[in-house]
Amino acid sequence: MVTLLVSLCLLILLTQCVLCLISKKYLVALYAVCYSVPFLGLISCLWGDTITLWPIGDYNFYLDDLLVFRLSLVWLLGVAGGLTAYILSYLVPAQELHARPVTFFSPLDFKLAGVIFFALSVFFIAFRFVNADAMLEMFAGIESVVVFSIIGITALAFAYPSRTMIVTSAMLVLAYCVANAMTGDRDFVVLVVAYILGMMFRYNQFIKLKTLLFVATFMVLLLATGVVVSMSRMDVALTSDNITQYFLFNSWNAIILPLVTQLTNFWDGEHLRYGQTYLDMFLSLAPSPLYSAFGLEKPIMLDNPALWYYITGLGGIHVAGVAFENFGLFGVFLNGFISVCFLRLIDSRCRDNDFLRLFLYMLCAASVMHWVWYGEIYLLNSLVFYVMSLGLFFAMKLVRVLK
Repeated sequence: MVTLLVSLCLLILLTQCVLCLISKKYLVALYAVCYSVPFLGLISCLWGDTITLWPIGDYNFYLDDLLVFRLSLVWLLGVAGGLTAYILSYLVPAQELHARPVTFFSPLDFKLAGVIFFALSVFFIAFRFVNADAMLEMFAGIESVVVFSIIGITALAFAYPSRTMIVTSAMLVLAYCVANAMTGDRDFVVLVVAYILGMMFRYNQFIKLKTLLFVATFMVLLLATGVVVSMSRMDVALTSDNITQYFLFNSWNAIILPLVTQLTNFWDGEHLRYGQTYLDMFLSLAPSPLYSAFGLEKPIMLDNPALWYYITGLGGIHVAGVAFENFGLFGVFLNGFISVCFLRLIDSRCRDNDFLRLFLYMLCAASVMHWVWYGEIYLLNSLVFYVMSLGLFFAMKLVRVLK
């Protein structure tokens, strides 16, 4: 039975990825892959009796047949929900794209706001180069803002291409990656992924098979770089055996461990929160100083969004675990369905010079990995940044009109 479930999971995952690549819906494919990576240890049941989910550290879990079945069922419901949403999306009538869409903002509004994005990015990157430890202590909650600001510059470069803008955005991405890696942090990976997907989204008419193969190779190298940086941060010797182990079993796999304990101890439904965690996510979107000003405690802190279900030494929980915690197995299926519906809406055709659509797409692309790791709070934070940016664009429009 377990081998059948795992085989179905792999078939659904491959089917969705192939469909996404054919239709050039790369953001949906990224979510499907990231969602499934922590479960890939289960595929060893197809050829052997030993299943390894996370061999690093002292986290020992007894993987009996019942637990493997439950894990396989959760994986199946999640990817099945996503594939169902993707197939049903083709039943929605396609919208007509006008050659010259009418927008409230002008390109100048975006470019004026881009100056602010650029200043923020340069300041924090330079600060991190000069004193990385002080940067992390003083501005721990600002990291996402820096990434999103660089994405704003990059989206401008893709929407209104010029040699200067392209070079500037590429240099910002490179500088951030170096500054980020110097501290042993791997969050530069999300920025590079957003940069690549944004470029593919903007110029999707030019994407061919050779391009996809090149991008896939680059993504593997990027993952390997992230693994090496992680090992250096944890003072793990860079031997071939260690690199192989950490490449196959890295932090993406570790986020399944809280789900293992959930499925072991709370299968019968006595744990259900009926949406409380999602409500806490919405109530945690305001800036932290507002909570302090009113003497309130923020329900979910950005530096550890999985604190409500935490295993010492690990910082994350798979998004399926969040859904299971709130609505059980039905929540797992519904979470996959709604997530892909949302991404399918975002991952639609890009018009020329459509900065707002490209900006939103890249923000979501940068959030996918953290979204799968911690739950939807990272996606919500990116959407809040998008709404705040709309306010900034409106302010630039007012300044320009009132001059």
